[in-house]
Amino acid sequence: MSTDNSEHMRTIDRWLAGEVVNNTVGIKVVGGPFDGQTKIVLLGEDGRPPAVIRASDGPAGPSRHAYEAVRSTDVRAGWIYAYTGPEPATES
Repeated sequence: MSTDNSEHMRTIDRWLAGEVVNNTVGIKVVGGPFDGQTKIVLLGEDGRPPAVIRASDGPAGPSRHAYEAVRSTDVRAGWIYAYTGPEPATES
């Protein structure tokens, strides 16, 4: 079991370093309340990450924030998620 866990952790470390593994990669978040974090995403068939991601301050909000994928030559993954701003609260 420790071998499986170790292999899993090595894969996560590779994602966090910006390496594409099994069509998945870690992309740095820039700006906003989640600045400096990494979002692990599955790339599309075209090799691009999801165009927009949303993050919230808790399970149901209260604040939601949007980030868009932007090409970047400064990071190994080739993409960052740049903060585009808060989103208005929605009622369910």
